[in-house]
Amino acid sequence: MALAARDWLAGAELGDRFTDVRLQSAGTRCTVYVGTEQSAQRQVAVKVPDENIGPWLHDVLDHEADILARVGAHPNIVTYYERYALTDGRPALVMQYCPTSLDDVLRGDGRVPPEAVASLGIKVAGALETLHRADVLHCDVRPRNILLTDLGEPVLAGFDEAVATDIGAGHPPMHVTTAHTAPELLEGQPAGPASDVYGLASTLYETITGRAAFRAYLGESPAKVIVRVLSGTVAPIVSSEVPIELSDLITWGMHSDPAARPPSAAWFAEELGRIQRREGWPRTRMVTR
Repeated sequence: MALAARDWLAGAELGDRFTDVRLQSAGTRCTVYVGTEQSAQRQVAVKVPDENIGPWLHDVLDHEADILARVGAHPNIVTYYERYALTDGRPALVMQYCPTSLDDVLRGDGRVPPEAVASLGIKVAGALETLHRADVLHCDVRPRNILLTDLGEPVLAGFDEAVATDIGAGHPPMHVTTAHTAPELLEGQPAGPASDVYGLASTLYETITGRAAFRAYLGESPAKVIVRVLSGTVAPIVSSEVPIELSDLITWGMHSDPAARPPSAAWFAEELGRIQRREGWPRTRMVTR
């Protein structure tokens, strides 16, 4: 669907509930709009499946809404407000609006200082630990799915591939990306908490270095990246600004064997906290439910 057509949808389908509607992002399956909710007078994001996608995606969005409702309000998980149906029956998810993402930051600035990376890692690890304790696996942790609020706080979003382990334990996600996807998922093996730890560690690697660990250049063929993920060892982060302990923890989180990674997202956050303490950096509290 052309962007012009998507803009028309924003005005025609969403205008009865929202004002100042505009297009925020257009993915391969869903489009996200931003508008002001008339009833609450707050700025929100509205996620809508594209018209040319089959009804199976409606179930995916319903599943996403159920998961977000299950974990409730967490300061580092995107807030879900409601689900309603468009006039043609497609679901629309109304969620917290965040003006930018970690991916946008990396494309603009290239990298983030180690001190800020450690803090971000603890906050996102707390979000993942909360999900895991609610029997949910995210399965798609990457810079694009870490949004930043207008106060600069990271919130985990992008629950299209999330798996409710008490319902579908052992099933791999339907679609996977490449640069930050754990090797076991690329091989079609079951997802587990260690898969999310890998995604977080891989995201932190790119955040601190400015490039994904296994991607040679932006836009490289996914097939080439997959080959490196499945067969390669993560290179340590060598920089005078990056503590060796932080490099070791991040590369450990990207171990090819899920059983050899840090045992939980909470444990990963605790190690980041120890690094903060040793380096004299401001401490960050992990929030879990």
